Amino acid sequence: MNVYYDSLKLGTIKNKYLVLDTNVLSSCSSDVEYYKVFFEIFKANPILIDPIVKLEFLRGAYKEQTYKEKNKFLTIEKFFPMADHQDIYKRMYDNAFNIARIYSHHGRSDVPLGDILITARFGIYKDDRLFLTEDMNDFLTLLFDRISIITFEKIRNKDKSEYLEHTQLLRFNHKKYEDCLKNLPE
Repeated sequence: MNVYYDSLKLGTIKNKYLVLDTNVLSSCSSDVEYYKVFFEIFKANPILIDPIVKLEFLRGAYKEQTYKEKNKFLTIEKFFPMADHQDIYKRMYDNAFNIARIYSHHGRSDVPLGDILITARFGIYKDDRLFLTEDMNDFLTLLFDRISIITFEKIRNKDKSEYLEHTQLLRFNHKKYEDCLKNLPE
């Protein structure tokens, strides 16, 4: 698998917490080659699993065996669950209402609830947690800074055709968030 990225930019994020979106987690769990390349690129980063991402990852597993396999995958030593308690929920939901209003104000009332909640969780942390997603539409530079793009050259199982999968590395920008809040109409 060929992968293209700026190694200098990614070198600046070593040892920083990396939170995976559901689509990246799914790619890791369903493609052995992707998994190996991914963990080679991010070997110096602790990988965090957001509870909302975990729910999204497991929700399609209606067969007991699939559910068990996906749950087992989440317990490998490379993944760490993010803290999850009542105070976090309260702060996250307060942010979620604001983020939903900001997105609506910018014509993006279609952003899925799960993505709003994931974004809201980033708003409560003041450290440098990074977010890795294949979703270019719902995690906007309106509230995030794009640090880098990683492109994976993949082959479709069905017809063996090649395609590119772009993954963006983001950092929540608290100043952008505060500016957007100030600019909401009364």
